[in-house]
This record gives sequence, C-alpha cells and structure tokens, in this order.
Amino acid sequence: MSTSDVERLRRLAAYEAIFTSDDFSVGAWDDRTSRKDGVIEMPSFRYSSAMNRFVDEMYRLDWVVSFDWPQWAASPEGRRLLSDPEAIGSASAEDLARIITTIVREERLAEGALADAFERGVLTAIARRAGELARER
Repeated sequence: MSTSDVERLRRLAAYEAIFTSDDFSVGAWDDRTSRKDGVIEMPSFRYSSAMNRFVDEMYRLDWVVSFDWPQWAASPEGRRLLSDPEAIGSASAEDLARIITTIVREERLAEGALADAFERGVLTAIARRAGELARER
C-alpha cells in the first residue's frame, strides 16, 4: 500500500474518535409535514455538520468508488458487511470502500440510510478497521 493509501486510511480512522465522542450528533429527523402555505412536506433527515464533512471527505479521499453497489449489497458478502459491524473487523480497504460507497449511495434513495448505518455501529466499525489497516502498514 502506498503512502497516500495509508494516509487515506488514517484520515478515515480519525472518524472513530469523532463518532464515539459524547458530543457527536449524527443529526435528526425534521418532522415538519406541512408549511404555512398548506404545502405538505415529507419528513427529512438533517445531518449534522460533522456528518456532512464525513461524506464530503469520503468523496475527496476516493472512498466512494464506482462499481455495481446494488449488486454487491445484495450479495452474501455485501449483506454480511453491511449488517454486521463485527464482520467489518476483517474487511480489506477495498471492502471499506464498497461499504462506504453503498451507504452513501443508499442515502440518495432512502433518506436516513447514513444515520441508520451510524446507529447500527457500521460507520464506527469502518473507522476502527481503517485504523487497524493503517497500523498494519
């Protein structure tokens, strides 16, 4: 793994401390269903600035990659890694990119997917694994 790859892992790993901080918030649902003008709005998830920075940085660091993520997510390996934070403990850097990509892309189709991944411990497990992989280099 090149130095830049190790740095990418370290930058991702730094989110473990952020995600586990007592003052971290993923965000919250905005439950407004109607405006003053009578227009009905669907509830939406408002991500915290820290979560928005995470997503932006995942793009900048090329953790969001181009591949057939829906097919991978439906595969036994994809289902295992997306649903079991403990399984992420043996994931490769490429697996981490697949997981991150899938979660970020799912957010476009199912609002709150990123928050759900955080709540289930998947994002913290990804950051933890990135730290382990960086230390192995």
